[in-house]
This record gives sequence, C-alpha cells and structure tokens, in this order.
Amino acid sequence: MIKFKFFSIGILIISFFSFAETQSRTHKDAILYEFKEYPKSILSEEHYSLRQFFADNKEIYDENNSLNSFFNSDTPLQGMVEHRKPYTDKAILFKKIPLDKNLNIFLFAYWDHNDQDSYYNLPTLEMQIFDKNYKFISKIIAVDGAAAECSYRKKIRIYKNKKFEITEAEYCIDIETDKLMTEQHKTSYYFIDDKGNINFE
Repeated sequence: MIKFKFFSIGILIISFFSFAETQSRTHKDAILYEFKEYPKSILSEEHYSLRQFFADNKEIYDENNSLNSFFNSDTPLQGMVEHRKPYTDKAILFKKIPLDKNLNIFLFAYWDHNDQDSYYNLPTLEMQIFDKNYKFISKIIAVDGAAAECSYRKKIRIYKNKKFEITEAEYCIDIETDKLMTEQHKTSYYFIDDKGNINFE
C-alpha cells in the first residue's frame, strides 16, 4: 500500500485524535510517562522512518543497544481494532523507566510494515516489565495505530503509583467528503503489582 493514498485522510484523522477530549481519570500521583500523539509528519513525509520517530520524541535510536535483545515478541494486540497480526521480529529500546527498586519498564519500538486489508500501520510501542536482574515478567501494547478510511490510535499514560491507562479511538470518515462518519472511544485502566504483573483495575 502507498501511504500517500491516505495522506489527506491521515492528517484529518490525526487532527481528530489531537483535539479529542481525553477520557482519562484524575490521579493524585504524578505522571511517569505519557505518549500523546503521533507527529503529523509521519504521514506527510515519504521517507519517514522509525529513526525519525525516535528523534521526534527526543529519544535515542540505537540498533546496537544490548537491551534490545530483551524484547519479548509475539504480543497479542488486544485492541479495539485488529489491524495486523502480532509482531515477531526485532525491536529497538525506546525508553527505560525505573518503576521501583526492583522493577523496570522497557518501552520497545518497532514498525510493522506488513500492512493488512486497507490499513497502513504506524510505529508501535510495547511496554514490557522486567525485574532488576532483567527477567521478563509481563507486557502489553502501549502505543499503536493505523491509517485508513477508519483510522485507529492507541496511547498510554503511566503514573508513579504504578497505575496506567490505555486510551483507544477509532474515527471513520467519508473519503469523498472528508466528513467524520463515526467515532468510538475506549479507556482501559490497569495497575502493576509488586511482582511486576499487569492487572485490570
């Protein structure tokens, strides 16, 4: 698929996602990490790459980082929209976030270009939790997206109290008129226990 087929659609949809009201709850604890939105240039630049995605988010792209090898692949999508199959290739460490003295969050990034149906996939971030000895414990897809006539976004907000929320949204537009036809939203709430397991609240 050529992504410029969805250039105008994508820019319009990103605008919807950017200005949509966030359906998140208020926590007393401070935010540890938040992914707000994909940059608009991701659909407008012909040679946009995963490296550029890192740069736009002020993170260092390092294919030689030894921590890349800890990536645990084949994570179920478990999303509102199943726009691709679980990813089974390599990933690059996007960010390491200490959670407490025993647990670390690794955010791994990849771009699955195996587009399915009418979707054009966007870069993905997976949140994977490890103990202090780098033993894998649990994981979940934290940021994901696809551009199409019905475009999809998933984003995450992590709090210092080990709670986090994942917000999903889908917007469908009429490709002839660029008018919004339907939209749906979903926010799921989770917490990470002291052993590093991810649980629904």
